[in-house]
Amino acid sequence: MSIKFNEFRDKPVSLECSCSVLFQGFNWRLLYELKCGDLPRSPGVYVLWLVNPGNIDIAVEFLEDIIMRINWLEMKKFLWSRAKRLKRLKTMKCPVIYIGSTRNLASRCKELAGRRHTVFTAILALLVSSSIIDYGFKVTGSIGEARILEDELKTKYSRIHRFKPALVER
Repeated sequence: MSIKFNEFRDKPVSLECSCSVLFQGFNWRLLYELKCGDLPRSPGVYVLWLVNPGNIDIAVEFLEDIIMRINWLEMKKFLWSRAKRLKRLKTMKCPVIYIGSTRNLASRCKELAGRRHTVFTAILALLVSSSIIDYGFKVTGSIGEARILEDELKTKYSRIHRFKPALVER
C-alpha cells in the first residue's frame, strides 16, 4: 500500500532553526523512509534537512578516498567540488543543506538516489557516515512557479543566515 500525500508530516523532525518559517506548507518524510513513487509527479520545490549529521569527517574521508583512487582528472575535479561542499557542513549551524526545484518531484527524487543529481555524491557520503536526512517538498502549479519559489527561498535563507545552504552552489 502506498503512502498517501496527506500522510507526510507537516514539519521536519529535528530542531527548529530561525529559517524554519520559510518551509511552512512543506510535507516531510525521512529520506530513508521515502519511496520516490509516493511523491507527486508535479512541479515543486524540495529541501534536504540534516536531522543528524552523523560524522562529517567520515563522510569527507569516504569521498576523498574515492577521489584518490580515480585516474580521470575531470571526474576528480567534479568530486573535489562535492567534497568541498561537505566540508562546509562542519561550520554550519542550520540543518537545511539543500534547496532545489523540479518539474516532477517523483522523478527528481530518483535522480537524487543516484540518477543525475548534483548532490548525489555528497548525500551518499553523508548516508555512509550515518547521517539522517529529512526530505521536504511543496507542490507548485508549474515549473516556473517552482523556480521562482526556489529563488525566493534561497534569497530569504541567505538573508537570515548570510550564506547559502552547504550543498548549494547557485
